[in-house]
Amino acid sequence: MKVLLLGATGNVGSRALPALIKHGHTVVAYVRSPSKLAPDKRAVLADVVVGSVLDKSALKAAILAHDCDAVFHAAGVAQMLGRSKTGEYNRAFAAVVAAIVEAREERSGPAIRAWLMSGFPVLDSAVPGRLIGDYMPMFPEHKENLALIRKQNEGDIAWSLFCANQMSPKHKEIRIPPPDDCSAANVVANADSPPEWRDTLKWVPLLGPYLNVFGLAGGYATSLEDPMDFIATDLEKGLQSEFVGKRVGLKMKKA
Repeated sequence: MKVLLLGATGNVGSRALPALIKHGHTVVAYVRSPSKLAPDKRAVLADVVVGSVLDKSALKAAILAHDCDAVFHAAGVAQMLGRSKTGEYNRAFAAVVAAIVEAREERSGPAIRAWLMSGFPVLDSAVPGRLIGDYMPMFPEHKENLALIRKQNEGDIAWSLFCANQMSPKHKEIRIPPPDDCSAANVVANADSPPEWRDTLKWVPLLGPYLNVFGLAGGYATSLEDPMDFIATDLEKGLQSEFVGKRVGLKMKKA
């Protein structure tokens, strides 16, 4: 696929680039500071577009000008507690979604595939109808983004939310191609609820759901690199991915 990568110089996007290249995708980087792109990264890119992720018109123009059939939004960092004064994280998400929808409408044709960064709290908890974030009041900005993406027409944007918990780099150096130990085979994924989530302690009166969430959440830390390989692999499936319209949780496989 031809992928517009947002946040290519950040912690997540810089690991996404090698994974996308490894899986044969053509990548256009959309960045605010092109000087942060090292020469080896520039060399594998189809193009570099300079712009703000808040600029819906510029994002739309980049999608149309480069005929991108997918977008990977890995720019920005959500607030752990509360919301930022400017609301920039949610504004950026809204701009990206609107740009994708408008670009699809303008050129017609199939929906644009999109992987969008989100967070662990918007996955389903062990209590039916309740999110993990209802018991773990962290990163509340993700809930607003979830509400927005659910309103979109799947014929315009074929979205998936990457609902990450804690992530840390496996390798300090970012290499293209990535090392062999960076692989989707190292993670297990599930749609809408965390993979292998159990209902342990849910039955405890009043505190049960909280004990369940806080007792299990620590097991959902991943590397940065392996989930990126998972997403790059999934993008090969295009609109046939089983994760279209889903929140996706990941965890490391047991050794």
